[in-house]
Amino acid sequence: MEVHKPKFVKGFFLEIVVIVIGISLAIGAERWVEHTRESKEAKRVMTRMVAELARDSSDLELNINYLNRAATSDSLLTEWSQGRLELENDSIELHADNSLKYTWFASNTAEIEALKGSGKLHLIENEELLSKLLKHYDRYTDFEMFRSWAERISIELMDLYKRNSKITTLVIPQEVSYVMDGVALSKGLRGNQLFENILQEKKLVDLFVIARTKNALKRATTLLSELRQEVE
Repeated sequence: MEVHKPKFVKGFFLEIVVIVIGISLAIGAERWVEHTRESKEAKRVMTRMVAELARDSSDLELNINYLNRAATSDSLLTEWSQGRLELENDSIELHADNSLKYTWFASNTAEIEALKGSGKLHLIENEELLSKLLKHYDRYTDFEMFRSWAERISIELMDLYKRNSKITTLVIPQEVSYVMDGVALSKGLRGNQLFENILQEKKLVDLFVIARTKNALKRATTLLSELRQEVE
């Protein structure tokens, strides 16, 4: 005997299939919309990050040049004090000014901190790139570690210069310079062991920060290239 299934059973299953397909399409559409929104947001974030890293790179290059001047003057004044080099009075004044220089690297970390704070690090889908970014920004703490050391040494140098020369402070764009008396410095500081020791310590800090700065610039340059490729 042939058994016929009631028509309402077929209709019931058909309705379920339609509902399931509808729900799946709705979920898929919602996910697509969300993914599209996050992709656009990620691109905006990375574009702003490119701008921040570009500013950092410019600052890092400036700091390298600035500290190279200081390290060079540290060496020349040390050789001069030890009698291994002769310097004119105006050169003594110039190098004394340079020896006081140290820098603060003001990093731009607003975007990465915003991503961390909002729990949206996943917006950067390239996990290798994200890992590099996090390590790069973590290394910015290196500069904080040596800031107080460099500041202390510069204060010690300034105290020596003040005890041996009249000092005039000049404020020029993005820099402070000091005008001193080369004759007085030569008379009071040449052959001064404390002066030489402080200069050697200052040079050590300057060269160490230069090395860290060069590494940071290299990382920033690489990340800039990779981020720009992601944005394009």
